[in-house]
Amino acid sequence: MKNIFTIFLTDFKRIKTNVVAVVIILGLIIVPALYAWFNILSNWDPYGEESTSKIKVAIASDDEGAQIEGIYFNMGDEVVSALESNNSIGWVFTDTTEAAIEGVYSGDYYAALVIPSEFTGDLISFLSEDVKHPEITYYENEKKNAIAPKITSKAKTTVQQQVNATLVSTLSQVMTKAVGTIMDTDEMATLGITEADTIVDVIIKQLRSAINQVDTFEALVDSFILVVDSLNETADAAENAETIDNTVGWGQSTLSGVQGSLNTGIVGQTSIARSLSASLASIQSLLTLVSETYEDAKGDLEAFNNSLQTMGINLHETKSLMTDMKTNLEETVEELEALQEDESYQMLMEIMTADPEAVGDFMASPVEIETNRIFPVENYGSAMASFYTVLAIWVESLFLVAIIHVGVHPIDGLKNVRAEHKYVGRYITFFLVGQVNAILTVLGNLYFCSIQCVEPLKLWFAGATASLVFTLLIYSLTFAFGNIGEAAAVIIMVIQVAGAGGTFPKEVLPDIFQKIYSLLPFPYAMDAMKEAVGGLYGSYYWECIGHLLLYIPVSVIIGLVLGKPFEKMNDLIEENKEGSGLML
Repeated sequence: MKNIFTIFLTDFKRIKTNVVAVVIILGLIIVPALYAWFNILSNWDPYGEESTSKIKVAIASDDEGAQIEGIYFNMGDEVVSALESNNSIGWVFTDTTEAAIEGVYSGDYYAALVIPSEFTGDLISFLSEDVKHPEITYYENEKKNAIAPKITSKAKTTVQQQVNATLVSTLSQVMTKAVGTIMDTDEMATLGITEADTIVDVIIKQLRSAINQVDTFEALVDSFILVVDSLNETADAAENAETIDNTVGWGQSTLSGVQGSLNTGIVGQTSIARSLSASLASIQSLLTLVSETYEDAKGDLEAFNNSLQTMGINLHETKSLMTDMKTNLEETVEELEALQEDESYQMLMEIMTADPEAVGDFMASPVEIETNRIFPVENYGSAMASFYTVLAIWVESLFLVAIIHVGVHPIDGLKNVRAEHKYVGRYITFFLVGQVNAILTVLGNLYFCSIQCVEPLKLWFAGATASLVFTLLIYSLTFAFGNIGEAAAVIIMVIQVAGAGGTFPKEVLPDIFQKIYSLLPFPYAMDAMKEAVGGLYGSYYWECIGHLLLYIPVSVIIGLVLGKPFEKMNDLIEENKEGSGLML
């Protein structure tokens, strides 16, 4: 034990009295910490809007637009207009599609979206029999950056959502306008139609109005039939022309009154009203013809009776047609009212009467996922802190064996120095420098980088344990195998960085690598720190610490047992290095 402390105190005095040594030790402590801090801060929130808004993505539109029920609609212009207020990506609106594409090739833009001239026409082709699938051409420069394409893929999603929302909103506006164009404002007021009525409500009210009109005309036709029947009876029993003239005159006067009512708009101006009004005029003309026929007949009652019979047949046929029309209208109303009670129709009406923007948002993403964040981490920097901290501790351990010799030179007055004395005595310096680096790195994470940390003390303890294990393992490899041990430490670091699960999930790697990583200390140190940052789950934190501590006896065995057979080989390597005149 005395020899161990003597070796350590000798090392401490040499460092304390040598300015260069002090500066080097400080560098060994600070530089790895800076490496961790800078990486944490540079990766603080790379997928947030503040960062992604700096990624330039061009967008250009050649869309010529299309007409929907008299409404001009240009999806390309709508999308471009909407994206002007979207800050999720650094949108660049180019004047031509050629400029957008060339910008991707030159590297000015990471990606570009080009909307073709027929885009709107293809988009609304589902309204016709010739359905075409609309396409937006996406250009992406994958050479410019490896991660950028993953970020710019958000641009494709954003445009797709914008197209969906804009399409539904526009179709809703078209349907709203269609309701408004069914009739003018005066007709809507006459029928009691309000803005809250649906298309089916409007049609039902119009059909009911038409039924009322048919009832009115049916009553009028009944009156006309009475007139003609009266004329027939009068003609059959007529004794003089004056009686017939009076009856015809009364009929013409009655029809003129009805025609006047139509002309003043009592019945309305719908197509049914106009058609029946024309029929009424024809009947009035027929009565006039009857009068003229009677005058031409010069008292020929037989000819006059024939004319009246013809008129009666026409009127009865008209009444029959009107009865059929009324029946059809009533059946249609009943079917429409049944439709209104249907759940599917009610759901459709709810959608059509909803706010167009809300409908567009719904159609763009009809299913919402409620996210319950388990062990939430505030930002990407905090999530990556464990990886960069553990990596910094490993790098610091490598720096130590590269700069500080593991071999102990003879010390005056020190006798019976065995290999284990040298091993432990020199390692104390490595241990202390490593622990100072660990606590500095952790404090910088907490107070300089301001990472999220649920358990600060456990974060430090995980860092301290990782430093103990890493420095001891790398020190032992170098103590036992010299430069070969240093090289092995570098190789182990490279393997661990690639597959410890710090950046990409280790599950995406080949099975053989996953098995190798489970045997290395890096993943356990990182998982322990993740527990401290995001929150503890059961005893997993201590399980990770336990796995780390298992490498201590392994390291001691490497340094004290496996190193003995390699002593001569290490000496030979050192001699050859010095003899080369090039290597330290």
